[in-house]
Amino acid sequence: MKKFLLCATALLASSILNAQTQTGRQLDIIADGLGETTTVPSSADPTEVFTVRPVVGIFWDSRCASVEYTFNTAAGANVGTDIEIAPEALSDVVQQGLDRWNDNPSSYIEMNVTQQVNLGDRPRVGGDFINEVTFITPGGFTALASSPSTSLTADTTFVAGDDLDGDGDSDVFDPVAAGINVCTDIDNDGDIEFPAGDYLAGTILDNDVQFSSTVTWELEPTGGVALADVDAVSVHEFGHSHGLSHATINQISSEDGTGSTMFPFIDTSDADAELGSRSLHIDDLAASAFIYQEGSDDVGELPQLQAGDVAFSDAFSIVSGTVTNGDGDVVAGAAVQLTNRRNEEVNSMAYSGQTVAFENAAGGLFAFDESIIGGDYAVPVPTRTLYTAQIEALDGAPVATGNISTGAIIAGIVGQNTFSEEGFTFNERDVEFRPGFSTPIFAGRNGRANINFITNTEIVQRNAGPTEFIGTGAIAGATDIIYAEMFDRTEVSELIAAGNVPVSGIFETGTLDASLVPVFSQATLAIGVVNPDDGSVEFTQTVRQTNNIVGQDDDGTVFSFAGPEGLPFQIRAAFNQNPDAQLFLILEANDLVAGPSGFPPAFVQLDTTTSGTSFLSVNDAPLAPFGSTFSIELRYVNDGRAVSPFLQNF
Repeated sequence: MKKFLLCATALLASSILNAQTQTGRQLDIIADGLGETTTVPSSADPTEVFTVRPVVGIFWDSRCASVEYTFNTAAGANVGTDIEIAPEALSDVVQQGLDRWNDNPSSYIEMNVTQQVNLGDRPRVGGDFINEVTFITPGGFTALASSPSTSLTADTTFVAGDDLDGDGDSDVFDPVAAGINVCTDIDNDGDIEFPAGDYLAGTILDNDVQFSSTVTWELEPTGGVALADVDAVSVHEFGHSHGLSHATINQISSEDGTGSTMFPFIDTSDADAELGSRSLHIDDLAASAFIYQEGSDDVGELPQLQAGDVAFSDAFSIVSGTVTNGDGDVVAGAAVQLTNRRNEEVNSMAYSGQTVAFENAAGGLFAFDESIIGGDYAVPVPTRTLYTAQIEALDGAPVATGNISTGAIIAGIVGQNTFSEEGFTFNERDVEFRPGFSTPIFAGRNGRANINFITNTEIVQRNAGPTEFIGTGAIAGATDIIYAEMFDRTEVSELIAAGNVPVSGIFETGTLDASLVPVFSQATLAIGVVNPDDGSVEFTQTVRQTNNIVGQDDDGTVFSFAGPEGLPFQIRAAFNQNPDAQLFLILEANDLVAGPSGFPPAFVQLDTTTSGTSFLSVNDAPLAPFGSTFSIELRYVNDGRAVSPFLQNF
């Protein structure tokens, strides 16, 4: 059972200058901007004047990076039940998770629960400069938890005596007179005050973490029961409190199905998945350290190296580059992942691009093509290591733009999330015959720049519409499964006659147990014939095949074809030999063991609104027509060279 973890961001308006550079893994807001106005050629009215509103990441100022939280003891968890958890026990668990973040030796931010106070039996109050942790939520709250922040929308100078929240009490003190230049409750009135000075747009002034009062919580994962683990959810939410956005990493390696703590979904019925969420992944630690770099020249004592600290520059290198499409346009919102070649674990990821919104005279905010102002990315990774780099679109599998950030949403609005997953090579082009291949790159102490992606232009042949289900219940208890999808010979013939070359098959795979990796024994591209009497399939020719396929959870598992340039001719010859021959993609899994859900980790997703092209075999039964359509597709590319009279003669 998967539930969505969300973070909302509130805004505190002020006046403007500029903003901190985004790292590509921050939550963000639409800032006020410099008052720059412009017309937008792609808008409905090219003469209309808009104000440019930059999108900036949120973060804690280094003077405020020792963040003090107050735990509201007015209510615990599971109130009124026989499994009620006292506020004091909850506070201890929250602090345990904070300690894991605090133990990051290359990130200077610190977060601690410093007070346990009865703030009243009411939901949290945003923008009151009390960083509150509470298990009281308002009616209609549907998330497991959230971590809303109040942030500056503009560069601002705080002056001693300023009443920022309008409660009649000063929120700003003179650091010289006080002899202290950090954010703290200097007047002991229960809220945080700020030292006078300059603060950038995106600065977090207040953060609250709220846990649903309608969810049933537990202190240790039980597995098989839909209870939410306080520790796993808390560690995730306080990542948002750092200013971190969600990550796309939901599967660390072929051996480890758990993901980054900051992945936006959690399987509350899988104890191992919840335990995995408790443990911070390299990606989580790197993303925090990138914002709050130990050994940097940020203001104050916290960034200065102390006993046990490791300078960010000694621990991490930056792999950077730009993502563009085949027309040379920059792409924002591409998820860039770096995989460690030594252990094949996904180490880190970030999102490409820089964006702006446009505000009209009526105050409406809009996104246009011109909203995409950059395609740069930067990923922090453990230094002196060999990596491969991959990109994928935020297309909903496994996460969508709305799960990530404002910048990603803007990129999605203007249609920048339609490209295919691919690896980086030093021969990047917009038409690649081996998009799944990745060239190893070494990230030394000085990092690695110019790892520039060009998205591959692909043609998709697909029978299924949008997927509706993770898979079929028919595989419950199965040890062996075969999925087969038929692609109509006429459509295939037309595609290859036009010069399109099949380069890969994509299987949308998944598992009901987030800690398990979908693993398949074999993927095959084959020629076959359907018996018109009983619907059975006879495969007459193996065209391409690969063994030991590591699937992806709720994402496309890629079967890259070897020697794709010869495939059109091989397929055409097979079709010429038998007028009943069809092209099939086949995915097999053997010797399966059920997970905690009772199902094996070997699903292929479904569209239940169509049928007639899919076939299923369970436990060595003959392949039989299946009443829905598998989410399996063929991908083609066209560089204009694979055109032949032989291919056009059908």
